Amino acid sequence: VLLGALFLGELREAATVALLISASEWILSRAHGAVEAALQQSLVGAATHATRLAAAGAPRGSAVAVRIVDLPPGDVVLLRCGEVIPTDGRVLHSGGLMVDEASVTGEALPADKPVGSLLLSGTLVAAGVAEVECTARAEDSFQGRMQSAVNEARCSSSQTEEFINRFAAVYTPFVVVGSTLLALITGDLSRGLTALVAACPCAIVGAAPVVQACAFVRLLSDLQVLVKNARALEALAQLTKLAVDKTGTLTRGCFELSEASVLAPDGSREELLKLLAAVESRDSHPLAGCLVRSHVGCAAAYSDGKGPAALPAVDNFTRVESMGVWGIIGGKVIGAGSAGFLEAMAIDLPEEAVRQRQVWEATGSAFTPVYMTVDDDVVMVLRLEDEVRADAAAAVACFQSLGIQLAVLSGDTQRAADVVAAQVGIQEVLGKLKPLDKQAWVQRKQGLLDTGVGDEKEPSDPEPGLKFPLLRTLERVGQDGSSTTRRPQEVVGMLGDGLNDGPALAAADVGIAISSGLQLTTEAADVVLGSGGSVLLRFARAVRLARRCRALITQNLVFAFTAKLLALSLAATGDLTLTLGVLCDTGSLLLVLLNSLRPLFWALEESRLQ
Repeated sequence: VLLGALFLGELREAATVALLISASEWILSRAHGAVEAALQQSLVGAATHATRLAAAGAPRGSAVAVRIVDLPPGDVVLLRCGEVIPTDGRVLHSGGLMVDEASVTGEALPADKPVGSLLLSGTLVAAGVAEVECTARAEDSFQGRMQSAVNEARCSSSQTEEFINRFAAVYTPFVVVGSTLLALITGDLSRGLTALVAACPCAIVGAAPVVQACAFVRLLSDLQVLVKNARALEALAQLTKLAVDKTGTLTRGCFELSEASVLAPDGSREELLKLLAAVESRDSHPLAGCLVRSHVGCAAAYSDGKGPAALPAVDNFTRVESMGVWGIIGGKVIGAGSAGFLEAMAIDLPEEAVRQRQVWEATGSAFTPVYMTVDDDVVMVLRLEDEVRADAAAAVACFQSLGIQLAVLSGDTQRAADVVAAQVGIQEVLGKLKPLDKQAWVQRKQGLLDTGVGDEKEPSDPEPGLKFPLLRTLERVGQDGSSTTRRPQEVVGMLGDGLNDGPALAAADVGIAISSGLQLTTEAADVVLGSGGSVLLRFARAVRLARRCRALITQNLVFAFTAKLLALSLAATGDLTLTLGVLCDTGSLLLVLLNSLRPLFWALEESRLQ
């Protein structure tokens, strides 16, 4: 365009074109700079230096201020109240250290960090002092990983963006040919150049990327929600069904042992709990943590293998799907799990255990029964209770107001799942599900599994067609030679704790996991939520933000197409000068970019969800 203006001898127009093009490039760089600055502010804060007490492998010397990027693993740094933790580290000496982890987990209250605790970079020292050994370089620490994850997300493309790029690939040659024909037919090269510049697709192509980048930053910095790619952000905006795990999602996942009934006539409650804690100490499930605490109080009490709380050695530790665990201690097989675990282990459930469970059920409260076995006998029944998250009912109401249908998918008993679902207001409830059962539910709601697959209902099936769905699908394909898959009918999300929900998280259009800071980049999920307070409400706010961003992209596209159509019409009739054509192109791009930056300034208070 600039060369064309010079060729025509329109020096003023050529200078104006050069100025406007430079201005558009500057505007674009400023827009990306604003997003980058917001990301840096949310991840790094003001920390650039740290106080080093000793270099890795060197004797302790005087305190020296060093750049955070120059801290290798093994260096010892001093942390004081109000300072940002520079790198991931381990507490060596603590003077009442309290750490504010709200920027990572969303938890409002500072956490106590005794000696041996792991610290995450970017969190804030709320009180006390400590000497901390660095365990990773800055780029490999939590903040560095988060920045890499967000940058990868910003570089990804949503389906809308890919469609726009495909359209632009066809649209641009069409515009070039059309502008050339216009110049040849009218004999007016200036009119052809004006049409060419007025039809430039910059504003159309720029309708989505900046909006998505702003969304990634706001989600991470304000809601502690890590969205790993643009497709996941788009799926959040289109979500129609959401499957929710019970334990650790609707509930806090902090079980407490409220009662234990010993069935063995010569059994000692304390001795049985010790054996049970030994086996469960090898597992990562929240139930296992509760059973270990019921005997030793905390992991530190038995980690050195000494003292009265020390646990016996366990051989051949085995998990039985999501139903229970067993191991060998002193030649005896010690196990614990649900009624399904007993069935899988071919152990009969005694009448006494059934009566005890019925007595507990008569109280009307939600609980999880756990059966402890020694060899082939049930020796103890335990009642474990979990607390529903304080924000669960409000979050469910928010999702329902957004038109999202919810269902509880739980591996717990049907009764326990029903009680919790009733407390939070969810109607569809399925209990006693295995990981593959949850995956099958997701696939059926997506329309990817034929509802006729597995119509025969087996005794342990919670719903027809849910047990071993992939095997049955393969059997169906093998019998008639045709696939049972079809086009997705719903946008289905799966919200879980990431422990037993891996297959369902992977199968869902968007998998959402609740994890602690150390697990915030869990591979199974597309979206990861910090596990702190009001996590469910924060996720509801994230869905609302995703929808607003999708509407903003649509708004940008409508404006850009309208502006291009109007400018092309005026250029074709000769009513638009070259200078005004460049101004229309640059102006439309400017307005699209300014509109795209709005998510950085949106208010995200909870009142917007009501």
